[in-house]
Amino acid sequence: MFSKKYVLCIDGFYLKDGKVLLLKRGVEPFKGCWSLVGGHVDENETVKEALKREFKEETNQDVTIGELIDGRLEETFDRIKIILTFEVTSASGKIKLSKESEEYGWFNKIPPNSVYNYEQILRKIKQSPQFNRRTKNELR
Repeated sequence: MFSKKYVLCIDGFYLKDGKVLLLKRGVEPFKGCWSLVGGHVDENETVKEALKREFKEETNQDVTIGELIDGRLEETFDRIKIILTFEVTSASGKIKLSKESEEYGWFNKIPPNSVYNYEQILRKIKQSPQFNRRTKNELR
């Protein structure tokens, strides 16, 4: 019997001026599709440490990680990914992409060629009291 390996992954949902940061993948899997910044959690690393590392590697930004806002399972042919999505509350530094990404963009609607339908997460964040307190003047 074939048993699949579980892999813990993290995504960072960074919303600025009402728009979410997405990266266009330059490598497989999902080459040419838009995704959040994220990746695998390494051994002996917390999920928040992993997300800070991934942001630094993929965008050259130092980030502040907020609350857990979503979780999901994705099954592939050989593994089951446990993907936790955290809100990124701030970032510093100019974006400089790694070789994993072709470009980046700020979106107020999730593009159809995204790795995952992040629209529900976007709605959840925009409806949260914390978001409304932080950004009540940004979206006017």
